[in-house]
Amino acid sequence: MAKRKKGKRETDPPRYYAVVEDKIEALEGRNHSRSVLLLDGVDADRFESDDAAIDDPSALSLVRAMTTEHVWEDRHQLGNLAKGDWVEILLDDGGHAPMAWEMRADEEYRRRPKRSVRRIRRLGRAVEGGSGPVDHFDLVAGLHAQSNRARGRHRTIAFQSLSDRLNANPGGKQGPNLADEICIRIIDVGQASAALILRGDTPLALFDAGAPIWFNKGSVALGFKPPYLGDGFIFLSHWDFDHFDMGRRHTAWHTREWYAPDQTVSPNTAFFQKKLGPYLTFVDGPLSVGGFRFERGTSPDPLDRNGTGYQLRYEYDGDAVLLTGDTDYAHIEGSMKTGLTHLCIPHHGGRGTAPPAPVGGKGRSVVSYGLPNAYRHPHVPQIKAHEDVGWSVLPTVPGIRPRGDRQLYPTPTVRIRRRSRAVTG
Repeated sequence: MAKRKKGKRETDPPRYYAVVEDKIEALEGRNHSRSVLLLDGVDADRFESDDAAIDDPSALSLVRAMTTEHVWEDRHQLGNLAKGDWVEILLDDGGHAPMAWEMRADEEYRRRPKRSVRRIRRLGRAVEGGSGPVDHFDLVAGLHAQSNRARGRHRTIAFQSLSDRLNANPGGKQGPNLADEICIRIIDVGQASAALILRGDTPLALFDAGAPIWFNKGSVALGFKPPYLGDGFIFLSHWDFDHFDMGRRHTAWHTREWYAPDQTVSPNTAFFQKKLGPYLTFVDGPLSVGGFRFERGTSPDPLDRNGTGYQLRYEYDGDAVLLTGDTDYAHIEGSMKTGLTHLCIPHHGGRGTAPPAPVGGKGRSVVSYGLPNAYRHPHVPQIKAHEDVGWSVLPTVPGIRPRGDRQLYPTPTVRIRRRSRAVTG
Protein backbone atom coordinates (compact mmCIF):
# COMPACT_ATOMS: atom_id res chain seq x y z
CA MET A 1 0.00 0.00 0.00
CA ALA A 2 1.43 3.38 -1.00
CA LYS A 3 2.03 6.01 1.63
CA ARG A 4 -0.58 8.71 1.75
CA LYS A 5 0.61 12.14 0.68
CA LYS A 6 -0.20 15.12 2.84
CA GLY A 7 -3.76 16.25 2.25
CA LYS A 8 -4.59 13.11 0.21
CA ARG A 9 -6.50 9.94 1.00
CA GLU A 10 -6.00 6.44 -0.32
CA THR A 11 -8.60 5.40 -2.87
CA ASP A 12 -9.53 2.16 -1.13
CA PRO A 13 -10.84 2.29 2.46
CA PRO A 14 -8.42 0.40 4.71
CA ARG A 15 -9.61 -2.84 6.26
CA TYR A 16 -7.74 -4.55 9.10
CA TYR A 17 -7.77 -7.77 11.04
CA ALA A 18 -6.78 -6.65 14.52
CA VAL A 19 -6.50 -7.70 18.15
CA VAL A 20 -8.10 -5.62 20.91
CA GLU A 21 -4.99 -4.51 22.81
CA ASP A 22 -6.91 -2.37 25.25
CA LYS A 23 -10.45 -1.22 25.95
CA ILE A 24 -11.14 1.93 27.95
CA GLU A 25 -14.67 1.92 29.28
CA ALA A 26 -16.85 5.02 29.21
CA LEU A 27 -17.40 6.82 32.50
CA GLU A 28 -20.41 5.48 34.35
CA GLY A 29 -23.43 7.75 34.45
CA ARG A 30 -22.16 10.00 31.65
CA ASN A 31 -24.15 9.40 28.47
CA HIS A 32 -21.69 11.23 26.22
CA SER A 33 -18.53 9.70 27.64
CA ARG A 34 -16.49 7.80 25.04
CA SER A 35 -15.34 4.20 25.11
CA VAL A 36 -12.01 3.66 23.38
CA LEU A 37 -10.54 0.64 21.59
CA LEU A 38 -6.83 0.27 20.86
CA LEU A 39 -6.33 -2.28 18.08
CA ASP A 40 -3.17 -3.95 16.73
CA GLY A 41 -3.65 -5.26 13.23
CA VAL A 42 -2.63 -6.23 9.73
CA ASP A 43 -4.07 -5.11 6.38
CA ALA A 44 -6.85 -7.64 5.77
CA ASP A 45 -6.67 -7.69 1.96
CA ARG A 46 -2.94 -8.25 1.98
CA PHE A 47 -3.15 -10.95 4.64
CA GLU A 48 -5.81 -12.78 2.63
CA SER A 49 -3.53 -12.68 -0.43
CA ASP A 50 -0.41 -13.75 1.45
CA ASP A 51 -0.20 -14.36 5.19
CA ALA A 52 3.49 -13.36 5.06
CA ALA A 53 2.20 -9.76 4.85
CA ILE A 54 2.18 -9.87 8.63
CA ASP A 55 5.99 -9.50 8.44
CA ASP A 56 5.78 -6.33 6.29
CA PRO A 57 5.65 -3.00 8.22
CA SER A 58 3.67 -1.37 5.39
CA ALA A 59 0.82 -3.80 6.18
CA LEU A 60 0.85 -3.21 9.95
CA SER A 61 -0.96 -0.55 11.94
CA LEU A 62 -2.26 0.36 15.35
CA VAL A 63 -5.79 1.78 15.25
CA ARG A 64 -7.50 3.84 17.93
CA ALA A 65 -11.29 4.00 17.67
CA MET A 66 -13.74 5.78 19.94
CA THR A 67 -17.43 6.49 20.37
CA THR A 68 -20.14 6.18 23.02
CA GLU A 69 -21.10 2.83 24.47
CA HIS A 70 -24.54 2.86 22.85
CA VAL A 71 -23.02 3.33 19.36
CA TRP A 72 -20.66 0.39 19.91
CA GLU A 73 -23.54 -1.77 21.12
CA ASP A 74 -26.53 -0.61 19.03
CA ARG A 75 -24.77 0.02 15.70
CA HIS A 76 -21.97 -2.54 15.84
CA GLN A 77 -23.14 -5.13 18.41
CA LEU A 78 -19.87 -5.02 20.35
CA GLY A 79 -21.20 -5.15 23.88
CA ASN A 80 -19.24 -8.34 24.65
CA LEU A 81 -15.91 -7.25 23.14
CA ALA A 82 -12.89 -7.87 25.37
CA LYS A 83 -9.09 -7.53 25.33
CA GLY A 84 -7.56 -10.34 23.29
CA ASP A 85 -10.47 -10.60 20.83
CA TRP A 86 -9.81 -10.40 17.08
CA VAL A 87 -11.98 -8.05 15.01
CA GLU A 88 -12.36 -7.00 11.41
CA ILE A 89 -12.55 -3.20 11.03
CA LEU A 90 -13.23 -1.17 7.89
CA LEU A 91 -12.45 2.57 7.85
CA ASP A 92 -13.66 5.32 5.54
CA ASP A 93 -13.87 9.12 5.35
CA GLY A 94 -17.59 9.48 6.00
CA GLY A 95 -17.19 11.83 8.97
CA HIS A 96 -19.49 9.77 11.19
CA ALA A 97 -18.97 8.03 14.54
CA PRO A 98 -17.12 5.98 15.60
CA MET A 99 -14.01 7.99 14.84
CA ALA A 100 -10.66 6.28 14.26
CA TRP A 101 -6.98 7.08 13.77
CA GLU A 102 -4.35 4.85 12.18
CA MET A 103 -0.71 4.60 13.29
CA ARG A 104 1.29 2.62 10.74
CA ALA A 105 4.48 0.73 11.48
CA ASP A 106 6.23 2.03 8.35
CA GLU A 107 5.50 5.60 9.50
CA GLU A 108 6.89 5.09 13.03
CA TYR A 109 3.36 5.03 14.46
CA ARG A 110 2.68 8.70 13.80
CA ARG A 111 -0.99 9.64 13.88
CA ARG A 112 -2.78 9.78 10.54
CA PRO A 113 -5.81 12.03 9.85
CA LYS A 114 -9.11 11.23 11.54
CA ARG A 115 -11.31 8.68 9.81
CA SER A 116 -14.59 6.88 10.50
CA VAL A 117 -15.42 3.28 11.30
CA ARG A 118 -17.75 2.01 8.58
CA ARG A 119 -17.89 -1.52 9.97
CA ILE A 120 -16.41 -3.48 12.84
CA ARG A 121 -17.26 -7.04 13.81
CA ARG A 122 -15.94 -9.49 16.34
CA LEU A 123 -14.19 -12.53 14.84
CA GLY A 124 -13.27 -14.47 17.96
CA ARG A 125 -10.66 -15.12 20.58
CA ALA A 126 -7.56 -17.25 20.00
CA VAL A 127 -6.19 -19.05 23.03
CA GLU A 128 -3.71 -21.91 22.99
CA GLY A 129 -5.83 -25.01 23.41
CA GLY A 130 -9.05 -23.03 22.92
CA SER A 131 -11.21 -22.04 19.97
CA GLY A 132 -12.98 -19.04 18.50
CA PRO A 133 -16.48 -18.91 17.00
CA VAL A 134 -17.00 -21.72 14.50
CA ASP A 135 -17.72 -19.34 11.62
CA HIS A 136 -14.30 -17.70 11.90
CA PHE A 137 -12.19 -20.35 13.61
CA ASP A 138 -9.77 -20.90 10.74
CA LEU A 139 -9.25 -17.16 10.20
CA VAL A 140 -8.66 -16.41 13.89
CA ALA A 141 -6.39 -19.42 14.28
CA GLY A 142 -4.38 -18.35 11.22
CA LEU A 143 -4.03 -14.75 12.39
CA HIS A 144 -2.95 -15.90 15.83
CA ALA A 145 -0.47 -18.42 14.45
CA GLN A 146 1.12 -15.97 12.01
CA SER A 147 1.40 -13.26 14.69
CA ASN A 148 3.24 -15.61 17.02
CA ARG A 149 5.22 -17.94 14.77
CA ALA A 150 8.39 -15.81 15.07
CA ARG A 151 8.52 -16.42 18.82
CA GLY A 152 10.31 -19.67 18.07
CA ARG A 153 13.22 -17.78 16.49
CA HIS A 154 14.32 -16.46 19.88
CA ARG A 155 16.10 -18.71 22.31
CA THR A 156 14.61 -19.33 25.73
CA ILE A 157 16.88 -19.70 28.75
CA ALA A 158 16.39 -20.60 32.38
CA PHE A 159 16.22 -17.28 34.20
CA GLN A 160 18.94 -18.40 36.61
CA SER A 161 21.40 -17.95 33.72
CA LEU A 162 21.21 -14.19 34.34
CA SER A 163 22.71 -14.49 37.81
CA ASP A 164 26.11 -13.14 36.78
CA ARG A 165 24.56 -10.08 35.10
CA LEU A 166 22.92 -9.00 38.35
CA ASN A 167 25.61 -10.08 40.80
CA ALA A 168 28.68 -8.67 39.02
CA ASN A 169 30.84 -6.00 40.63
CA PRO A 170 31.36 -3.07 38.23
CA GLY A 171 34.90 -1.93 37.56
CA GLY A 172 36.39 -5.11 39.03
CA LYS A 173 35.78 -3.96 42.61
CA GLN A 174 36.65 -6.41 45.33
CA GLY A 175 34.76 -7.38 48.41
CA PRO A 176 31.05 -8.16 48.98
CA ASN A 177 28.42 -8.06 46.26
CA LEU A 178 27.97 -4.31 46.82
CA ALA A 179 24.27 -4.68 47.57
CA ASP A 180 24.42 -1.52 49.67
CA GLU A 181 25.17 0.47 46.49
CA ILE A 182 21.98 -0.52 44.65
CA CYS A 183 19.76 2.39 43.59
CA ILE A 184 16.36 2.05 41.88
CA ARG A 185 15.08 5.11 40.03
CA ILE A 186 11.64 5.40 38.42
CA ILE A 187 12.12 7.30 35.15
CA ASP A 188 9.60 10.00 34.23
CA VAL A 189 8.48 8.68 30.83
CA GLY A 190 4.99 10.16 30.94
CA GLN A 191 2.13 7.68 30.62
CA ALA A 192 4.44 4.67 30.46
CA SER A 193 6.87 2.72 32.64
CA ALA A 194 10.65 2.41 33.07
CA ALA A 195 12.86 1.83 36.11
CA LEU A 196 16.65 2.20 36.07
CA ILE A 197 18.63 -0.05 38.41
CA LEU A 198 22.18 1.10 39.25
CA ARG A 199 25.03 -0.20 41.38
CA GLY A 200 26.75 2.97 42.49
CA ASP A 201 26.88 5.10 39.34
CA THR A 202 26.92 2.09 37.00
CA PRO A 203 23.65 1.11 35.28
CA LEU A 204 22.84 -2.57 35.68
CA ALA A 205 19.52 -2.75 33.87
CA LEU A 206 16.26 -1.14 32.88
CA PHE A 207 13.19 -2.87 34.24
CA ASP A 208 10.85 -1.90 31.38
CA ALA A 209 11.74 0.68 28.75
CA GLY A 210 8.40 2.24 27.90
CA ALA A 211 7.15 5.42 26.24
CA PRO A 212 3.61 6.60 25.45
CA ILE A 213 2.20 6.11 21.96
CA TRP A 214 0.85 9.15 20.16
CA PHE A 215 -2.48 9.73 21.94
CA ASN A 216 -0.61 10.06 25.24
CA LYS A 217 2.49 11.78 23.87
CA GLY A 218 1.56 15.07 25.56
CA SER A 219 2.36 13.43 28.89
CA VAL A 220 6.11 13.33 28.13
CA ALA A 221 8.33 16.16 29.34
CA LEU A 222 9.64 18.48 26.61
CA GLY A 223 13.21 17.57 25.70
CA PHE A 224 13.03 14.12 27.27
CA LYS A 225 16.09 11.95 26.60
CA PRO A 226 16.50 8.26 27.41
CA PRO A 227 18.66 7.58 30.47
CA TYR A 228 22.27 6.49 30.10
CA LEU A 229 22.33 2.70 30.07
CA GLY A 230 26.02 1.97 29.49
CA ASP A 231 26.51 -1.78 29.19
CA GLY A 232 23.33 -2.51 31.11
CA PHE A 233 20.62 -4.80 29.77
CA ILE A 234 16.86 -4.33 29.31
CA PHE A 235 14.35 -6.54 31.07
CA LEU A 236 10.67 -6.30 30.16
CA SER A 237 7.99 -7.19 32.66
CA HIS A 238 5.61 -7.84 29.73
CA TRP A 239 4.97 -7.00 26.07
CA ASP A 240 2.84 -3.84 26.09
CA PHE A 241 3.93 -0.83 24.00
CA ASP A 242 4.02 1.50 27.00
CA HIS A 243 6.58 -0.82 28.58
CA PHE A 244 8.93 -1.20 25.60
CA ASP A 245 8.37 1.68 23.16
CA MET A 246 11.20 3.93 24.46
CA GLY A 247 13.54 1.03 23.69
CA ARG A 248 11.96 0.57 20.26
CA ARG A 249 12.45 4.24 19.36
CA HIS A 250 15.97 4.46 20.78
CA THR A 251 17.68 2.36 18.12
CA ALA A 252 21.05 2.46 19.90
CA TRP A 253 19.51 0.05 22.42
CA HIS A 254 18.53 -2.51 19.77
CA THR A 255 21.95 -4.12 20.16
CA ARG A 256 21.75 -4.29 23.95
CA GLU A 257 20.73 -7.55 25.58
CA TRP A 258 16.93 -7.79 25.92
CA TYR A 259 15.23 -10.30 28.22
CA ALA A 260 11.47 -10.80 28.49
CA PRO A 261 8.76 -13.38 29.10
CA ASP A 262 7.55 -15.35 26.08
CA GLN A 263 3.95 -14.16 25.83
CA THR A 264 1.25 -14.25 23.19
CA VAL A 265 1.67 -11.07 21.14
CA SER A 266 -0.06 -9.10 18.38
CA PRO A 267 1.30 -8.29 14.89
CA ASN A 268 3.01 -4.96 15.67
CA THR A 269 4.65 -6.26 18.84
CA ALA A 270 5.84 -9.32 16.93
CA PHE A 271 7.34 -7.01 14.29
CA PHE A 272 9.49 -5.31 16.95
CA GLN A 273 10.57 -8.66 18.37
CA LYS A 274 11.79 -9.61 14.89
CA LYS A 275 13.78 -6.36 14.72
CA LEU A 276 15.63 -7.28 17.91
CA GLY A 277 16.59 -10.64 16.42
CA PRO A 278 19.37 -12.39 18.35
CA TYR A 279 19.51 -9.61 20.97
CA LEU A 280 16.15 -10.76 22.39
CA THR A 281 16.12 -13.73 24.73
CA PHE A 282 13.03 -15.14 26.41
CA VAL A 283 13.40 -16.15 30.05
CA ASP A 284 11.53 -18.84 31.90
CA GLY A 285 11.06 -19.47 35.59
CA PRO A 286 12.06 -17.42 38.66
CA LEU A 287 15.41 -15.90 39.58
CA SER A 288 16.87 -15.15 43.00
CA VAL A 289 20.39 -13.72 43.30
CA GLY A 290 22.23 -10.96 45.16
CA GLY A 291 19.10 -9.64 46.84
CA PHE A 292 17.10 -9.64 43.59
CA ARG A 293 14.11 -11.89 43.01
CA PHE A 294 12.00 -12.16 39.85
CA GLU A 295 8.67 -14.00 39.70
CA ARG A 296 5.94 -14.36 37.05
CA GLY A 297 2.38 -13.23 37.65
CA THR A 298 -0.11 -15.99 38.41
CA SER A 299 -3.02 -15.13 36.09
CA PRO A 300 -4.42 -18.32 34.50
CA ASP A 301 -5.34 -16.48 31.27
CA PRO A 302 -2.52 -16.84 28.68
CA LEU A 303 -3.78 -13.73 26.88
CA ASP A 304 -3.46 -11.63 30.07
CA ARG A 305 -0.01 -10.13 29.48
CA ASN A 306 -0.33 -7.88 32.55
CA GLY A 307 -1.20 -10.73 34.88
CA THR A 308 1.40 -13.15 33.49
CA GLY A 309 4.23 -10.59 33.45
CA TYR A 310 7.24 -10.48 35.75
CA GLN A 311 7.70 -8.55 38.98
CA LEU A 312 11.01 -7.67 40.62
CA ARG A 313 11.69 -7.66 44.36
CA TYR A 314 14.93 -6.38 45.89
CA GLU A 315 15.90 -6.94 49.54
CA TYR A 316 18.75 -5.48 51.58
CA ASP A 317 19.33 -4.73 55.25
CA GLY A 318 15.67 -4.92 56.29
CA ASP A 319 14.32 -3.10 53.24
CA ALA A 320 12.20 -4.77 50.56
CA VAL A 321 11.37 -3.10 47.25
CA LEU A 322 8.75 -4.32 44.75
CA LEU A 323 8.47 -3.31 41.08
CA THR A 324 5.11 -4.62 39.90
CA GLY A 325 4.95 -3.85 36.17
CA ASP A 326 1.24 -3.93 35.32
CA THR A 327 0.43 -7.00 37.41
CA ASP A 328 -2.49 -6.62 39.78
CA TYR A 329 -1.80 -7.52 43.40
CA ALA A 330 -4.22 -10.47 43.08
CA HIS A 331 -1.80 -12.10 40.60
CA ILE A 332 1.44 -11.44 42.53
CA GLU A 333 2.79 -14.39 44.51
CA GLY A 334 2.22 -13.83 48.25
CA SER A 335 5.83 -13.83 49.46
CA MET A 336 6.69 -11.12 46.92
CA LYS A 337 4.32 -8.75 48.76
CA THR A 338 5.33 -9.39 52.37
CA GLY A 339 7.46 -7.05 54.48
CA LEU A 340 7.60 -4.29 51.86
CA THR A 341 9.16 -0.91 52.57
CA HIS A 342 9.26 0.48 49.00
CA LEU A 343 6.77 -0.04 46.17
CA CYS A 344 6.15 0.96 42.55
CA ILE A 345 2.35 0.94 42.26
CA PRO A 346 0.97 -1.33 39.51
CA HIS A 347 -0.49 -0.26 36.17
CA HIS A 348 0.17 3.48 36.46
CA GLY A 349 -2.18 3.78 39.43
CA GLY A 350 -5.14 2.30 37.54
CA ARG A 351 -7.98 0.29 39.04
CA GLY A 352 -6.88 -2.74 41.02
CA THR A 353 -7.33 -4.90 44.10
CA ALA A 354 -6.35 -3.94 47.63
CA PRO A 355 -2.63 -3.15 48.12
CA PRO A 356 -0.41 -4.83 50.70
CA ALA A 357 0.42 -2.72 53.74
CA PRO A 358 4.02 -1.62 54.25
CA VAL A 359 5.95 -3.17 57.11
CA GLY A 360 5.57 -1.05 60.23
CA GLY A 361 2.64 0.82 58.68
CA LYS A 362 4.80 3.27 56.76
CA GLY A 363 6.46 2.98 53.35
CA ARG A 364 7.62 4.89 50.28
CA SER A 365 5.85 4.35 46.94
CA VAL A 366 6.08 5.85 43.47
CA VAL A 367 3.39 5.82 40.79
CA SER A 368 4.44 6.33 37.16
CA TYR A 369 1.85 8.01 34.97
CA GLY A 370 1.63 11.08 32.79
CA LEU A 371 -0.82 13.94 32.40
CA PRO A 372 -2.82 14.26 30.30
CA ASN A 373 -3.53 10.65 29.42
CA ALA A 374 -6.38 8.87 27.67
CA TYR A 375 -6.54 6.08 30.25
CA ARG A 376 -7.83 8.40 33.00
CA HIS A 377 -5.01 7.31 35.30
CA PRO A 378 -4.60 7.36 38.17
CA HIS A 379 -7.75 5.91 39.71
CA VAL A 380 -8.15 8.14 42.74
CA PRO A 381 -9.76 5.50 45.03
CA GLN A 382 -6.84 3.15 44.29
CA ILE A 383 -4.28 5.80 45.24
CA LYS A 384 -6.24 6.53 48.42
CA ALA A 385 -6.28 2.81 49.24
CA HIS A 386 -2.47 2.87 49.23
CA GLU A 387 -2.35 5.95 51.44
CA ASP A 388 -4.88 4.45 53.85
CA VAL A 389 -2.62 1.46 54.61
CA GLY A 390 0.47 3.63 55.14
CA TRP A 391 2.11 4.30 51.76
CA SER A 392 3.33 7.77 50.96
CA VAL A 393 2.59 8.10 47.23
CA LEU A 394 4.95 10.11 45.04
CA PRO A 395 3.88 10.55 41.38
CA THR A 396 6.19 11.33 38.47
CA VAL A 397 3.90 14.17 37.34
CA PRO A 398 3.85 17.84 38.49
CA GLY A 399 2.28 18.37 41.86
CA ILE A 400 3.82 19.39 45.14
CA ARG A 401 7.20 18.76 43.49
CA PRO A 402 8.42 19.43 39.94
CA ARG A 403 7.95 16.48 37.62
CA GLY A 404 10.88 14.19 36.95
CA ASP A 405 12.55 10.92 37.85
CA ARG A 406 11.82 9.64 41.37
CA GLN A 407 14.30 7.69 43.44
CA LEU A 408 12.34 4.80 44.83
CA TYR A 409 15.20 3.16 46.72
CA PRO A 410 17.01 3.97 48.91
CA THR A 411 14.83 6.67 50.40
CA PRO A 412 16.71 9.89 49.67
CA THR A 413 17.57 12.25 52.52
CA VAL A 414 17.83 16.01 52.01
CA ARG A 415 19.49 18.12 54.66
CA ILE A 416 18.30 21.67 55.24
CA ARG A 417 21.22 23.35 56.94
CA ARG A 418 19.35 26.48 57.98
CA ARG A 419 16.98 24.47 60.16
CA SER A 420 19.51 21.73 60.96
CA ARG A 421 17.09 18.94 60.35
CA ALA A 422 16.63 16.19 57.78
CA VAL A 423 13.54 15.54 55.70
CA THR A 424 12.84 12.77 53.24
CA GLY A 425 12.46 13.69 49.57
